[in-house]
Amino acid sequence: MVDSIKPSFVLDFNNDVELEQNEKVKAYLTIGIEKGVHKKYKTIRRKKWYKIPSIGSPTDGFFFRRSDQYPKIIKNEAQVLSTDSAYILSMQTGYNIESLVYSFYNSVTLAFAELYGRYYGGGVLELTPNEFRKLPVPYMNLSVEDFSSFALMFKNKASINEVCAKNDYSILTSSILNIDNEVIDKVSQIRKKLIMRRIKKEGSC
Repeated sequence: MVDSIKPSFVLDFNNDVELEQNEKVKAYLTIGIEKGVHKKYKTIRRKKWYKIPSIGSPTDGFFFRRSDQYPKIIKNEAQVLSTDSAYILSMQTGYNIESLVYSFYNSVTLAFAELYGRYYGGGVLELTPNEFRKLPVPYMNLSVEDFSSFALMFKNKASINEVCAKNDYSILTSSILNIDNEVIDKVSQIRKKLIMRRIKKEGSC
């Protein structure tokens, strides 16, 4: 994003910056006011429109609370910050973000996401923090090499059906769940039907 000259940086004015004494900051904020940024949905609700609350520090990963085709959980490889568009994930001792991301993408977990979540306009799916915490995730430890191979599927724009077709038989048949192939096929069909129901239902409104 930086290389493509898109907005990529966060300006933190929470540490008592003396704006009146910084002409460059004042000029920058004036541009924002001229463009009406101070009257946007989020900024108008702040005590000072240019101060972003709860910036925090980079964490291991993110779960995006809203999604279209399927929920998305990612590793924070670039060590970026998040405001409120995603839930931040910090791994406990003995667990790693690569294995969590991999383990999340299976038909059982994604089907429960459809059942626990709620729908918005255009078929958008949203999960609250409590709904996200309730999702069953059959956690599997993954090697760095295997995660790189898994991540390559997304980089090559593989569909979620292709990802689940591979992960289901790796994750769901493991000793964690020990589900047989026939049941896996049924769970996969359930996941697909739930997604289509959400998209079609909202599309018909």
